[in-house]
Amino acid sequence: MKKLILIVTFLFSTTFLTFAQIQPIEKPTKGYRFQHRIKGPRYKKSRVLELMVDEYGNYLVATFRGEKASFVYLYVYNLYTWEEKYKIKLDDNRCELYNSTFDESGDYFFVNYDIFRNKFKRIDLRTGEIEEVDCSATPKGCRKIEAQFYKVDAYTIGNNYYIYRDEKFENYIRILVKKEMYIPKGEGEDVSAGLKPEVGGVIQLSPQLIRELKAGQEVVYQGIHLFFDPDAIDADGNVKPYTPNKDDYKLRLTNIEMQKLKQKISFMCDKFVIKLDITAYEKEKAENTNK
Repeated sequence: MKKLILIVTFLFSTTFLTFAQIQPIEKPTKGYRFQHRIKGPRYKKSRVLELMVDEYGNYLVATFRGEKASFVYLYVYNLYTWEEKYKIKLDDNRCELYNSTFDESGDYFFVNYDIFRNKFKRIDLRTGEIEEVDCSATPKGCRKIEAQFYKVDAYTIGNNYYIYRDEKFENYIRILVKKEMYIPKGEGEDVSAGLKPEVGGVIQLSPQLIRELKAGQEVVYQGIHLFFDPDAIDADGNVKPYTPNKDDYKLRLTNIEMQKLKQKISFMCDKFVIKLDITAYEKEKAENTNK
């Protein structure tokens, strides 16, 4: 009987290690510059356990775990601004991001917390409420659990940003950006050079520009024209196809993108990262408060 228990324990440990293995980092050797660093929770010997980029282009998720901890910290960050959206200490011993998913609206995150079964918790990113749900309630339904490596690096849509666990300080996440999209910290963007459709870049929309767009005006940001189309979504909720014309290049924003800007969520539009100008937003907010 003892021999049987030892065999079962060994098999379980072997399977557990298969799930817990870290996939090697393959950092790009050229074409990128350092843009930002995120520090993990202040916990003894905490380290990044797994990274995940939202397939819908809204969020970055990271899990952190201490050396002998029986719990996991889960953090959700807004992509491109890297602001912390949500954090929670999960008492569950596991948190499998490779089998977790967001819904398309970006309101919910379904986290798989068992390495062998479809057991999920749904996190409401608007309220922070957490509840256990059946796998049938998740966007991807009930799937066979496949053993996978934990990924500690990832690219965003279009490979514009590369995110990875710091090789030396494993409680840190480092973020690289394509050279042509790099913005020096504390400095303004090079407005004189302008942005080019074939290259892409970062477009920061102030609250004033957003109001102008909603009012039906076409705005220009560093040479790139943008317009808002309130009729871009049909009665069934489907987005009508749109491809910018090369000769008369304009970016279209829909109600979905406007809602994302309101929630401080950045997103990709063609080759451009569109995000709320946080500095202008905070300045306007402070001015309105003092009135």
